[in-house]
Amino acid sequence: MFSISFGIGTESSFAQPAVDEKTVLQICQALSTKAPGLMPAIVPPEAARRLMTNYERFTDILSGCLSAAETEHTARRAGFLVQNTRYETRWYFVLDESSIGDIVVEAFRPITLADDGEWQTFPNTRVVTAAPTASESTAPSSETADSRPITKGHRRTAYHHMAKKSRASANADRESAPPPAAEARTTSSARDPYIVEFHYATNRKVSDVQIPAPEVSGPESSPPPDESPAVTSGLNLWTPVSDYTGERSADLSFGAVSVRVPEGHLVGQVELPWRVTILGHVFTRNDQTRYFTLRDIERTTEDEWITSLSHAKGKVREKKALVFVHGFNTKFQDAAFRMAQIIWDLQFQGTAVLFSWPSRGEIADYGYDKDSALGSRAALLRVITDLQKAGFDEIDIIAHSMGNLVAVDALSNSAATQSPVAIAQLIMAAPDVDRDMFIQEVPNLAKVAKGLTLYASANDKALMLSKRVAGDIPRAGDVPASGPIVLAPLSTIDVSAVGNEMFGLNHNTFASTKNVLNDLKILLATGAPPPRLSEIHGYPEPPLVATYFRYLP
Repeated sequence: MFSISFGIGTESSFAQPAVDEKTVLQICQALSTKAPGLMPAIVPPEAARRLMTNYERFTDILSGCLSAAETEHTARRAGFLVQNTRYETRWYFVLDESSIGDIVVEAFRPITLADDGEWQTFPNTRVVTAAPTASESTAPSSETADSRPITKGHRRTAYHHMAKKSRASANADRESAPPPAAEARTTSSARDPYIVEFHYATNRKVSDVQIPAPEVSGPESSPPPDESPAVTSGLNLWTPVSDYTGERSADLSFGAVSVRVPEGHLVGQVELPWRVTILGHVFTRNDQTRYFTLRDIERTTEDEWITSLSHAKGKVREKKALVFVHGFNTKFQDAAFRMAQIIWDLQFQGTAVLFSWPSRGEIADYGYDKDSALGSRAALLRVITDLQKAGFDEIDIIAHSMGNLVAVDALSNSAATQSPVAIAQLIMAAPDVDRDMFIQEVPNLAKVAKGLTLYASANDKALMLSKRVAGDIPRAGDVPASGPIVLAPLSTIDVSAVGNEMFGLNHNTFASTKNVLNDLKILLATGAPPPRLSEIHGYPEPPLVATYFRYLP
């Protein structure tokens, strides 16, 4: 904890201290960006200088001042919970009759999916004190602050810490106190700002094999003796799962995943460690500073999952949900890595959900994967319905490759029912769907989706493979010599120039091209039709009337 007191004399020009949410965010922004010129006028210049000096070491913690919610207000003190990009902080303003007498940024904690980050005081911070004021005796102590409730409705989770209801707080609604193990535990995600956390739903079978944690090198690679390598809550409604297989389950599993993104991550890439299989044994060395690392999979009941989503909706900055449906030849862990990469690179600030259907993750199992996709339509609709039960009225879906077989068929069938689901954007990346069938389904899709976007490519490797396996039957995501599918109200963008893999692992040239990611980000944020970027042009070119768009880097 640190305290910076402002000695303001009787000649102060402030009639009264106007400490509101806007003022707090201005002060936070000035501190975190080291820009004293942004400091509001209510902060005297000398006080601002001392404040900036004292905060130089904590700009990482305070970066991204997103929201401030008042937690306490009296004649002598105001309290605020400030949401930053990776952390939340507790601020207290001690007031005198005409000005701010003292600012105390008392504590911080990482924003985590479980809402269980441990509150910590700022280490080794110099206490800067000016002339004492009568109000100094009311400055909060760490003991009293810890006992004060924080308004959870104002919690906000950053794009790489997507929020959901705390396992601890969810069970606290039912119990008088959390289990001692939950109180004592400090999870790895509560310390690590590179953890991405999100919800998932899957109709895969749970693995009955306990996969040993990979040997991890890099900073903080070894957990304390009382922690397992994976993050677990120790609470009965959220149980750890080692993995999910490619086999089909008769029912859905619901839960949350945490993935660590490496410090050296490049936009669009999913950096994976080397793996060697000898006599059926897999050997790997995973440096978490260089590679994506799966830290935790937890499973819960469907009702608890919906409750968790509902709390997430109240905490995140944007009240929308993003569902990602992966493609052919994708294991559960690979799908989790891709979901984490999309969240991180898009800086997505809503609630993210991975829908993982039973793909065996092997090229030779194309037929099995196709049947699995067709059998997963009802499961996806159930996930959308659960999101609606949780209060989300704006749901976007990104489907890649064979994942479009799940999404297109599910939504088209729903459109024909008396109570169809409703979504905002359906974004179809290189859909591995029969071209003729897709054209027939577009009118039905338009009944349940506000916007339809097709990213097509003549060079996507996964789609080319699917086309060969399917007997060279044209696919909806392909761009033949005659051009891509053009059909109202579908917005078609030819991204062949991007490269040969859309959302593929390791060499994802669709997501690795920053401008195409920017296009996707703008679409999700605004729903605006193309062209959204200067690199995307109408085609055919003038004076002909453009019927679709091309990405030209």
